[in-house]
Amino acid sequence: MDWVNGAIMKITFILPAVGICGGIRSTFELANRLQQRGHDVNVVYSLTPSTAAIKRCNIDHLKTALRNIIKGTKYSIENEINWFDLKACLIRVPTLANRYIPSGDVIVATWWENAYDVAAYSKDKGKKFYFIRSYETWGGPSDLVDKSYTLPLKKIVVSSWLKSFIESKFSVLVFGPLENGVNFDLFYKERQFNCHYPKRVGILFRNQEIKGMKDGLNALLMVKKKYYDMIPVLFGEHPEGEEAKIIDKIREIEFHKLPYKEKLRHIYNSLDIFLYPSHLEGYAVPPMEAMACGVACVVTDVGAVREYTISGETALISRSKNVETLAKNIIELLENEQKRKAIAENGYNYIKQFTWDRTVIELEKLFETACADTQ
Repeated sequence: MDWVNGAIMKITFILPAVGICGGIRSTFELANRLQQRGHDVNVVYSLTPSTAAIKRCNIDHLKTALRNIIKGTKYSIENEINWFDLKACLIRVPTLANRYIPSGDVIVATWWENAYDVAAYSKDKGKKFYFIRSYETWGGPSDLVDKSYTLPLKKIVVSSWLKSFIESKFSVLVFGPLENGVNFDLFYKERQFNCHYPKRVGILFRNQEIKGMKDGLNALLMVKKKYYDMIPVLFGEHPEGEEAKIIDKIREIEFHKLPYKEKLRHIYNSLDIFLYPSHLEGYAVPPMEAMACGVACVVTDVGAVREYTISGETALISRSKNVETLAKNIIELLENEQKRKAIAENGYNYIKQFTWDRTVIELEKLFETACADTQ
């Protein structure tokens, strides 16, 4: 039976985990919108942790996974996560073995490790896709990560740089880019563009070296020495190791642990400047959210930053791993209120074009074309 465009598709996304993370949230956004467009969408994750998550895994979760593997059970949990309003069906399984995965029309890997699982699934699971959001050598052995990009899956990327990189390095066909969007129902401006007194500079904190947290904190330390009344605002994971030592030197720092939903929006809106010092990204969504909330951004040239900003007009951009330039750009906006306000306003207006609806329509077309292909 031939596929008819516009028909309802059964779509399954495979996730490595469901903790607060940009890539996971992006998958949830797409799943919700596909569900709203009438498709039957499942989001599946395993109790058995991925390579990247193994160090943080709760031992009780591992025990539960083992018990359910022995029983051969699987089960669905509605509203299992509290940090995102997921409308699609969330299914938690003991492992990502074929027998636990629902049949469907389309199945999508979202992480290098589960790309191997999807490649091995039986045909009844659907047309096989691999949504690549970053070059994930930071999350596993480089040889295995690299090999995942050559698996017989239809590959989609989120940014132009990633498309060029994957195609040239691995000589494979890549669809996209299918850009990330902003959930404007959640992230929006709550106040005018006028600054706070004292001024507030925020940084989204992650305990990953590639996020450039040392650079960001050292830049804040440099700025703090000149502008002692500036308030540094950290939100996200609790700092550890050397980063915690730098924070001790900064002093008088405001911290919010893993904010989400409305609280995250309130924090963005409480800032005058948002600092994003990352070394490596597939896309980099937080600056987009900050721009949508009317915050001037100081960012590094990573991921898709150049694809959703105009340097010097909607954000101040510098090379990664350049602490001095990060500090210089922060100071420039602290000292020049007219420029800070202009950057904030320009960014706020420019980012409006990056919607999830545009992306999900393109994704739906890719899925429909694959389903119609009888080859």
